[in-house]
Amino acid sequence: MADYDVVVVGAGLGGLACASRLSRLGHSVGVIDKHAVVGGYASHFTREGFRFDVSLHGIGSLNEGSEFRAILEACGVMHRIKPISKAYPYSVYTDRQVQDIPQDAIAYQNLLCELYPSEVMGIRKLFGALERFKMELSFLYADDIPEWKKGLLFPIKCPLLLKWSRRTTEQVCKEYVSSVDLISFFTVQWPYYGLPPHRLSALYFFIPWVGYHMDGCYYLQGGGQSLSDGFADSIRESGGSITLKKAVKQILHEGRRVRGVELKDGSFISADWVVSNASPSVTMRDLIKVEGISIKVDQYVAKLGQMEVGTSILQLFLGLDCSPENIGFDRQDLHVWENRDHLQDYRLIQSGDYAHTNLLFTNYSMLDGANTPGGKGIMVITCLDEISNWPDRGIAYKQKKKDITDLLLNRAERFFPDIRQHVVVAELATPRTMERYTGNSKGAVYGYAQTVKQSGIGRLGSVTPFQNLSLVGAWTRPGGGYQGAIISGFLEANRIHRKIQARN
Repeated sequence: MADYDVVVVGAGLGGLACASRLSRLGHSVGVIDKHAVVGGYASHFTREGFRFDVSLHGIGSLNEGSEFRAILEACGVMHRIKPISKAYPYSVYTDRQVQDIPQDAIAYQNLLCELYPSEVMGIRKLFGALERFKMELSFLYADDIPEWKKGLLFPIKCPLLLKWSRRTTEQVCKEYVSSVDLISFFTVQWPYYGLPPHRLSALYFFIPWVGYHMDGCYYLQGGGQSLSDGFADSIRESGGSITLKKAVKQILHEGRRVRGVELKDGSFISADWVVSNASPSVTMRDLIKVEGISIKVDQYVAKLGQMEVGTSILQLFLGLDCSPENIGFDRQDLHVWENRDHLQDYRLIQSGDYAHTNLLFTNYSMLDGANTPGGKGIMVITCLDEISNWPDRGIAYKQKKKDITDLLLNRAERFFPDIRQHVVVAELATPRTMERYTGNSKGAVYGYAQTVKQSGIGRLGSVTPFQNLSLVGAWTRPGGGYQGAIISGFLEANRIHRKIQARN
């Protein structure tokens, strides 16, 4: 008899969601992770008394009745977290002034009409399309409609979803409005999804957009770690186990059927099913011996090698001896929109031109006052980055970290002149940091690049050539981000449950 029905390798959000759902469906589940805390990117770390949230800026679709909220409820998590509604999902610095972006879709529409009066008709048509798009998503996520019926009715019920799945974000915007400046302003949040609008799949921009502006945008008290801990508590409450600080050496298999895992300490755990929350390349290259198994496995591995890996990120975590508001930072998330050409900005990112690329400033003290007790403050400076911009770890790497930290602080002084004298902690996380911590290829934070080709049904699925080995997380369908990773784990858990029931 196996030790578990299902073993989950990796305690990122995809793995945690899969494990919590399966455990609540009555299966024995064990989660294994090499780190000391659960969550992957959805976690925090401390430096000199400051608690830094690794990644969360906001999470959408938590209003009553939303499909994503229902998923969290089904995983036993919703009642364990405390959402904090964001008055403004983000703000934009442009022309020496700050423009707050409303959470409410109607208010946002009115703002755009005020800023771009010549585009009023197109703006209203775009927002009307977004209302229809939301209705189509509701059909797609509905629990009471069988999957076969969804597939049959999809072309009729979801024409926009079908159409936009073949378009970039820029192409969809241009169907409704012509102003290049308006499109640039409307899509300023593209770094959240890893690609500029001319390459970013429309699905990966507009699905989160609906979540933010129609289903409620929130921060979570306690940050991303509180969400991960909520999943972990749900797993344990349902009888599952979580083992931390234990690394998996390999996934064991006989032919194309897996039978458990071997840990690096030499111990073995048997399971009827294995779910990997590691990246697909790490899973197939490092955790399982695939040579000579079958042509089908070889073809699958070759396919993985041809897929485009997404970008990484650069983050400067700052602990201050005062509230950020004291140095003039009185917004939660502030996009600096100085370079209005997103394609040019992306090229600056690719070349590592940190002196000119647009930046995102986040005031974590304002998002959640509990982050910084005692009158102190936390803020983070962020931009996308490529691992090729960074040397391997060593003297040159350490020097570059020091230089870029100084450069980013110089840039921050333009907006907050007194910032340097209040910095107590300055911790720079690079793509090398991301790769080392998560094992993700090139330090990718969104999994595979969210292009049209690699979105929707073109996204890598959770099914592998191995009969009982699944993949979950940002690399798989539906895609990156908190919601994407959680949904991938949830959906795969439901599929595994059906498979196990059919066997029994």
